[in-house]
Amino acid sequence: MKKKEGIVKMKRWLNILLIFCLAGSSLTAFSVQAQAETKVLSYEEYGRVAMRKTMEKYPDAQITDYLHVGKKRKTTTSIETFKLTLKEKDKTFQVFVFVEYNEKTKKVVKVTFEKAG
Repeated sequence: MKKKEGIVKMKRWLNILLIFCLAGSSLTAFSVQAQAETKVLSYEEYGRVAMRKTMEKYPDAQITDYLHVGKKRKTTTSIETFKLTLKEKDKTFQVFVFVEYNEKTKKVVKVTFEKAG
């Protein structure tokens, strides 16, 4: 009789342990997903600025490709770099767009362009 009670208690503890393990792994997966979404959103706003300013500078061109190259931190500002591929009539070319913004206020300080190649 005591052997059966011991087995029942052990099964309960194993079930409780399994529940905690599953709950913990779910929370970890949620945390990783939230961090990934935050990372994407950190430059998304400046990507829209880069595309809008590019369309203003090249009104007859269409943006056919968009790439976030990276972020460079300075003392009080940061620069998000984007590489855009444009098509104007039968000509395709690429432009690097540098969006510099204030780290604290998140406001754009300046946008500069550099034609690739």
